[in-house]
Amino acid sequence: MNILAAISHAPLLADGAMGTQLQLAGLEPGSCGDLWNVERPEAVQQIHRSYANAGAQVITTNTFGANRIGLERYGEERRVAEVNRAGADLARKATQPGTYVLGDIGPFGGFMAPLGEYETQQIFDVFAEQAAALLAGGVDAIIVETMSAIEETVVAIQAARAAGAQLVLATMAFDRTHVGPRTMMGATPEQSAEALVQAGAAIVGANCGASLDLNDFVDIIVGMRRAVPGMPVIVQPNAGQPQLTPSGAIEYPTDPQHFAGGVGKLLDAGAAIVGGCCGTTPSHIRAVAELMRARRGGAANGTHGQQARE
Repeated sequence: MNILAAISHAPLLADGAMGTQLQLAGLEPGSCGDLWNVERPEAVQQIHRSYANAGAQVITTNTFGANRIGLERYGEERRVAEVNRAGADLARKATQPGTYVLGDIGPFGGFMAPLGEYETQQIFDVFAEQAAALLAGGVDAIIVETMSAIEETVVAIQAARAAGAQLVLATMAFDRTHVGPRTMMGATPEQSAEALVQAGAAIVGANCGASLDLNDFVDIIVGMRRAVPGMPVIVQPNAGQPQLTPSGAIEYPTDPQHFAGGVGKLLDAGAAIVGGCCGTTPSHIRAVAELMRARRGGAANGTHGQQARE
């Protein structure tokens, strides 16, 4: 069955962070992690496999910045198709049948006119090129993620659909403000959900958010579901707010068990797909998988509410 059919039966568990895992595997700061799909494929595949073994039912490709503009910064703009198709292939080979693979498209890294120098058609073509390569590589759906501007997200969704994607997921990155969650460009969860669905997204949600805690994501889910009733929501929080250590390293303070407990609240709020973003590891995903198995067992025995509270 496809993803929409699957979540009509039960929530799905997605994977966790890729960037921090690549860094642990040796990616130097400032280097292009997307290029590891062709330069260090065994390392990328091992990360995917670790998440799949931890219980992730949805695996996201290592292609967050693998668009033409992003790769141009490394002088590799001609390798868009190669890098994205390789990313899709690595994710697919690391998983078992029945696992869903999402082709990851992140922000192009600039501003669209009138705020920036990039015209809408130019960015549409950039996203369509990346989406076409991911689809050719065999992904099940496209996810447009970590977006701040509704306008850019709408273009990415429309480009993915034009490239042939039958299913597009789209998530925004929100921050905490005195008036509630907002993207960097000031969009609310309600405004975001309405615009993304109108553009053609079949599942909407939120990921990342450096200043958010897991309770903030509950508010985002509630707002999105209020704006677009019945729309499935995907949520992938960070493992807490990043903290700078005395050595200059960045750490994420939420351990796997506390993360899983918070994700339980997201499931109670109606999230259809849950996973992790920055700082989450296979251990975080394994803890959530155990929670979800326990909840399913409790529901089967008529004790779901008690297990959820515990």
